[in-house]
Amino acid sequence: MINWKMVSGAGIAVCMLAGQAAAVECPRGGTLIAGASDYRPYQKVDGNEVSGMDFEVIAVVLDKLGCGLETQALPWARHLKGLEDGNVDIASPVSKTEEREAFAHFSSPYVDAQEVLFVPAGKEGEYSSLTDFFEKGGKLGTIREYAYGGDFNDLKDKYASQIDDTDSQESNLKKLAAGRIDATLGEVFVVSEDIKRLGFGDKVVASNVIISSDASYIMFSKKSVPEEFATAFSEQMQAMKDSGEFDAITAKYK
Repeated sequence: MINWKMVSGAGIAVCMLAGQAAAVECPRGGTLIAGASDYRPYQKVDGNEVSGMDFEVIAVVLDKLGCGLETQALPWARHLKGLEDGNVDIASPVSKTEEREAFAHFSSPYVDAQEVLFVPAGKEGEYSSLTDFFEKGGKLGTIREYAYGGDFNDLKDKYASQIDDTDSQESNLKKLAAGRIDATLGEVFVVSEDIKRLGFGDKVVASNVIISSDASYIMFSKKSVPEEFATAFSEQMQAMKDSGEFDAITAKYK
């Protein structure tokens, strides 16, 4: 297994791009720096230990390009400033914005941040949509003041009596496991991590109802990473998706 805390690689990588061999020079002398914050399961920071889905994927892609990865635990504001200044090379998972495009290159879409309906085990196919859930009398647990996507905002006033607000996703999952609500909403990777942590894997599952889906990206500092390297990274990541290797890594985190 690749150790993404510090993986050293060759300064010059030779990879297959569009069926042809192309030399890609690794930035920063061969080892790129990625910032890390605790956003599980994408990124996990436990003291000096850094792990998570992002770094497993990024390390494998970089390894295939002949490069290494170093991770540094950083608050998000310092992380972004580091990308702007070129002191940090990589940030993930991120949304693409016009403001960020001024100082960063973006990979092709990394993952879709899907917001789904989580239900009791055995009821994965019970509902066809959030509207169908409410029309069937379902009681939905939500987090107070959380900005949900999809058609939730169009439905929340009409079905206000069927919405139970709490202060945390953990509270919602405990209520769902106990049968006090019929479903809750959340990002599939993040909530799946909470379900595993709480030991609810046999009680709560993701349903077939996707409320919203927004692409997340990996971004690279324009000051330290050339655009052609970001392109090579994207093509290598896509090759992993085509081969099934990408899904083999990310499936462990759902």
